[in-house]
This record gives sequence, structure tokens and C-alpha cells, in this order.
Amino acid sequence: MKKILVFILCLCLLSCTTEVFAVQKIGRKVERVLSLDECIRLASNINHDVLINKESVLLAEQRVKEAKSLYFPTLDFNFNISRFSNDVSTTINSHSLPAIILLPDGNREYFYSARLSLWQNIYNGGRTKATNKLAKLNYEKMQNNSEIKRNEVIGNIKINFYKNLATKEKIKVYKKYLKKNNNSVLKNKLEILQHQYDMDILDFLALIGLELDTKIELDGKLEVKNFDIDLQQCILWAYQFRPEIKTTQYQETMDNISVNLIYMEKIPTLMLGAAYDYLGDDTDQKEKDWYVSLNLNLPIFEGGAMFSRLKQNKIKARKSAIERSQIEEKVKLEVRKAYGECEFWYRKVSKIKNGKTANMEQELLNIDIKFNYMKSLIELGLAIGRQ
Repeated sequence: MKKILVFILCLCLLSCTTEVFAVQKIGRKVERVLSLDECIRLASNINHDVLINKESVLLAEQRVKEAKSLYFPTLDFNFNISRFSNDVSTTINSHSLPAIILLPDGNREYFYSARLSLWQNIYNGGRTKATNKLAKLNYEKMQNNSEIKRNEVIGNIKINFYKNLATKEKIKVYKKYLKKNNNSVLKNKLEILQHQYDMDILDFLALIGLELDTKIELDGKLEVKNFDIDLQQCILWAYQFRPEIKTTQYQETMDNISVNLIYMEKIPTLMLGAAYDYLGDDTDQKEKDWYVSLNLNLPIFEGGAMFSRLKQNKIKARKSAIERSQIEEKVKLEVRKAYGECEFWYRKVSKIKNGKTANMEQELLNIDIKFNYMKSLIELGLAIGRQ
């Protein structure tokens, strides 16, 4: 029993010693130690921009379900009870009522009516199919927009993660040289750098979506990766994976469908309907009516509004085609610039891999070079569309 108590006491002392060491090492008590993967996982779940775009996707999904309902018949049941005194027959008509209610002449203590009606769209020139296709394309477009925002957030997470790691490395360098040469200039530079690190951590917490008073420590290294990617392959990947290009393609298709929908307004609509009415009053008079109806509607003239809408949608379709071409050129430019940045900083990194650091300035410069190379790799991934 004594051995167990001694063992537990040693564990407690070791835990306290480790906590004190951690506080002394970083200057504050750490609540969470975050790796890059953990930061990305958290941001994917709690970042406000990511969550807003996820809700937009869910909204577009519900619109797809709404559009599917156009294939099904509409079924209504209406019940009305009235008390009235009419010299002549009158009607109750309102936008909130599904059907017109006819009240006969005379006096009634109560008059009730019940109607069950059904209408089924038989033919409308393909408008229902086109509306469903539009809803599906809009859903896919929202998914792409959500992916764009997620890639942007992940890219910013990576860049800021390595930026803060680079700042930590610089702080270590300053502390190392302060032990050798304790002067006020180095102390001031160290204090400024530590203050900058604290402010950058606040921005990093906000980017992830964590509470700003969370005490975190970043777990990672500025690891230099080899750069052996071909420029033309990067451009091909960008055309294949960049969500922005897919979004413009979806928009162009949607605008072309909208043009076709305007043409479909000229096509007649054929509907089949049926209803059953049950009427009664305080005189015990009962009346049962029913009908089956085939309705054909052919639009002929509406003051030229349809032609104006047609021209508007054609203009939108041409605009979407131009925007798609613009996005493709923009993506190509981004890939070329990001690739050039990677090539430049990789040459710089290659020179310091096996080189010896002569002084503090060189060490700080090497940290900046490593960070800029890793940043350029992340930006190239963003330009390609692959994180």
C-alpha cells in the first residue's frame, strides 16, 4: 500500500513539474496544443465562413426537393361555415382561399361547404423538367462555392500556422543570442516580436473560430519539401480541380436553361383537374357536386414583356460565357505566378540546406526563406485547387 501511495505522489509531482516547465517555457498556461491537421479540422467545423456556406448548400438542397414537387399533383381540402343574409347570391373570394365560395341568396343561420380538389399538370412544354435541372445546377454551384470558401480558409490556416511557427523560431534565435550578448537593442527586438506573436495568435484563433481567450501552443516544424512539379501539369490540374471554373460553367449552363424557359412560355399548358363539393345549411338541404376538367392555356400577348425577359436572359448567358473565359485566364495567371514564387524560394532554400549559419541575421534570414517557400507552396496548392 505504501508503494502505491509513493508511486501516486511521484506522478503528481511529475505532473506539476511538467506544467510549471510548460508555463515557464511559453510564458502562459497552455489549454490546447494544436497541430496543423487539428487546426484544419477545427476550422472545417466551426469557422463562420465555412458554416455559412454549408447552410447555403443545405438551402439549395431543399430547393431541389421543392422543384421535384412540381411533378406531383396538388391536392386541396377546404371547409367553410358561414352565417349570412343575402338578397342575391354572392361569393367569398380571397388570395388566402384555395377556391371561390358561393353563398346563395336568402338568410342562413349557418351554411357549410366542403371541397376536395386535385390538379395534375400534364404538359407544359418541359418547364417542370427545366426548373428541376436549374435547381440541381444551383445546388452543385453552391457546393462549389462552399468548396471555394473552404479551400480559402484552409489555405489561410496553413499560411498563418507556419507564419506563427516562423515567429516562434525567431524568438528562440533572439533568446539564444541574448544569452551571449545581453543588450537593450536585442531585448527591445525580442519584446516587439513576442508582442507581434501574441497579436498574430489572436488573428489565428479568430480564423479557426476558437474563443479569443483560448491559450494555445502550435505543434509543428518548418519542414522544407522538395519541389519537383511541372508548370504545364499545374495548369492542367487547375483547369480540372479549381471550383471557380466549375462554378462559372454551372452558371453559364443555368443562364442557357433560363433562355429556354422563356421560349417555353409560348408553349400551351395542359392540366387535368377534379373536385367534389358537399354543401349544406340549417334547412337540412344537402347538395353534392363534382367535376372533372381538362384545361388548356395558350399565352398569346402580354405587352412584349416576354421578349424583354428573353433578351435579358440572352445577355446574362453571353455575360456568363465572358466571365468563364476571364476566370480561366485569371486561374492561369495565378498558377504561373505561384509557380514562379515556388521556383524562386526553392532555389533560396536549397542554398541553406547544407550551409552553416554564421550569425543571428543569417539565422533569421534562413527562417524567413523557409517560411516564404512553404507559403509559396500553399499558394500554389490554392491556385491549382488541391490542398
